[in-house]
Amino acid sequence: MGKVAMVAMVALLSAVPGFGQTSQAGQADQPDSQMLKEILVEMRGIHNDVRLSETTQILLTELEIQQTAVTRAMQKRDDAKNRVTQLQENEKNFAAQVARFDDLANTTTDAQQKKQFAQQVDQLKSQLTLFKTQETDRANDLLDTENALRKEQDALQGIQDQLNDVVKKLQPVSRE
Repeated sequence: MGKVAMVAMVALLSAVPGFGQTSQAGQADQPDSQMLKEILVEMRGIHNDVRLSETTQILLTELEIQQTAVTRAMQKRDDAKNRVTQLQENEKNFAAQVARFDDLANTTTDAQQKKQFAQQVDQLKSQLTLFKTQETDRANDLLDTENALRKEQDALQGIQDQLNDVVKKLQPVSRE
């Protein structure tokens, strides 16, 4: 039994008139026995409330830690999205440059320039292939971060559900 519960019991017992006194026959009075039972029920209730309060504090701490984990997972997901978007933008830019140099190579009559434009097109196409590979890798990373985020959010929801259950238990029971 905790200190708070012990102090409460002593206070309650000391407030009971005639506690510890016996009748002339050496038996405790019946009303005192009923009073002790009521005190015991009240003490059990206080003990349960203290236990639920401690559980609530633990869950609130877990909730805060898990919220930080969710925020971190969201940041990683956002970073992964940005990397994919950046690679897609780079692909578009390089594709536009390939088309432009390809057009220049087709419209020029100078053989030297035609050769340079063709080399540029080949280099850009090689870079474009690299970007596509990187985009696939980053898209897979994005899926991983989204799955990790979902996992963290599910854990957060679990803690919130547990906390809600404890709060319901702490609410006074209506006696209608």
